[in-house]
Amino acid sequence: MRRAMTYVAAWGGATSLAVMLVWFGARPVLHNAVFGPPPARSVVDHVPVSPAAGPSSPPPASPTVRATPKRTVRHASPRPSSVRPTPSPHTDARSYTLTGGQVVLSMTATSARLVSATPAAGYEVRTWHAPGWLRVDFTKDAHTSTLFCTWNGHAPAVQVQEQ
Repeated sequence: MRRAMTYVAAWGGATSLAVMLVWFGARPVLHNAVFGPPPARSVVDHVPVSPAAGPSSPPPASPTVRATPKRTVRHASPRPSSVRPTPSPHTDARSYTLTGGQVVLSMTATSARLVSATPAAGYEVRTWHAPGWLRVDFTKDAHTSTLFCTWNGHAPAVQVQEQ
C-alpha cells in the first residue's frame, strides 16, 4: 500500500508541475493568438513646441537639459485598432535607414516627433528628447549609428553619424 501511495504522489506532483508549465508557458502565446499582440507604444512622448522658439542652435550639451534615455520594446506587429488617428495635412512621415536600424519621424514645418526606432539584428536602441531636438542611437559592441533631429526655431534638420 505504501508503494502505491508513493507512485500516486509522484504522479500527482509531476502532473501538477506539467499543468503549471503549460499554463504559464502557453497562456501568453494563446492569448496573443486570439486577441493579437499588445499595442505598440510610441518610443517617446510628444513634446509640443511653440512656433516662437528662440534662435536656432544645435542641441545643448549642458547638464541642464533634461533628456532621459528610454529603451524601446520591439513588438512583432501593432495590434489592429478600429480607431485610427487622422494625420495632419501638414505632417510628413520620413524614414531613415542607418546601419544599426531604421528611424521613422513625423515632421511638420516647425517640429518633429519620433514615431518608431527599430534596431537591426544584434543592435540596441536608446532615445533622448528635449524641446527642440531628439536623438536616436543604435549600438552594437563598439559601433554606434546616431540620428540627430533639431528644429529650434527652424524647420527640422536631420543629421546621421556612423561610428
